[in-house]
Formats: sequence, C-alpha cells, structure tokens
Amino acid sequence: MEPIYRAYQEKDLQALIALMKQLGYTHSKHALLTNVKAVHKAGGEVFVAELNDIVVGCISAIIDIRLAEGTQGEIVSLVVDKDHRGYGLGKGLVGTAEHWLSQYVDSIRIRANSIRNAAHQFYQELGYLETKQQVVLVKNKHE
Repeated sequence: MEPIYRAYQEKDLQALIALMKQLGYTHSKHALLTNVKAVHKAGGEVFVAELNDIVVGCISAIIDIRLAEGTQGEIVSLVVDKDHRGYGLGKGLVGTAEHWLSQYVDSIRIRANSIRNAAHQFYQELGYLETKQQVVLVKNKHE
C-alpha cells in the first residue's frame, strides 16, 4: 500500500509521542499537544506519514523570521519509525513539508544534530547544502 502524507490530526497524538521518543524526546500527551498547538499558532504545520492507517512518521514545517536572515522555512522534528526506515517515507515527508513551505518562503533550512551523520547525508542527497556549523546554548528559566 502507498503511504499517505497528511496534516496532523489529534487522533495522531499517541503515535507522535512514540515517534518523538525514537528521536530522543520524551513527552506526555499534554506536553506534546501543547507543542503541536504552538506550532500551529506560530503559523507552522505538522505532517504525518501513514501506512495502513498507522502513523509511521512525522515532520514539522515552520516559518522562522530573523533580523539578519529574514524569513525562511524550516523543517524540524523529522522521524520515521525505526521499523519503517529505508522505504522513502522520510523523503516523502520532506517533500510534503517543502511543498507546504513553498507557498510562504523562497528558501528552506534544516538543522540536524552534529552527531546525526546519517541525517546529514540524507538531507544532502535531497539537495540541501551545509552552510555553517554552530553551537546551541540554552539558559533555562529556573536555573
């Protein structure tokens, strides 16, 4: 059966929790639903890949605005279930996000953790070029 790529629906929440865990992030239903709502409120979208009525992948497409760089699309949180990798689902999800973003922006950025070498190669095979490396610094409110 061919995969279906579609916008997130609330019935997908449990599947997204499991997918985010495979990406290295643990979320409660409430926390992940809050994140999905925040993506939507900021003008972004979450997409899923579905096979035989089962969600096996997801991606988020956001609009990012910066003083120096202007407005760009950004693809974030791409993950395909470990048992469904290697079948083109990630490529399909990226294509879905790119198509949606192309309505709003002229360029799309992807950031991948420096240790995810396979992800770097995957994105480069899709035509993305490495333009810079950077360090991410975080200051939490309660520390």
